[in-house]
Amino acid sequence: LCLIGEGFGEYSDDVNGAVVQVRPKLDKIALWTGDLRRSDGNVKIGKTLKERLNMHPRSTIPYQAHADTQSKHGSTAKARYEM
Repeated sequence: LCLIGEGFGEYSDDVNGAVVQVRPKLDKIALWTGDLRRSDGNVKIGKTLKERLNMHPRSTIPYQAHADTQSKHGSTAKARYEM
């Protein structure tokens, strides 16, 4: 509901979409943001998502660029930064 209700405050316009993948080992939520270079907004969006999902404060979520996920080696792409 954060996505359709402008739940990311001043950075709500930076969120372009989302997908949820329910997997046997680990579920995955991906948010698409408009600009990789807006690290301040992307970090704030990530922190807000963690709060809304009631994630443990020590849990981390990575920020990965789309280009990095397309050219990854192995099962995960390199995180640009983590929240």
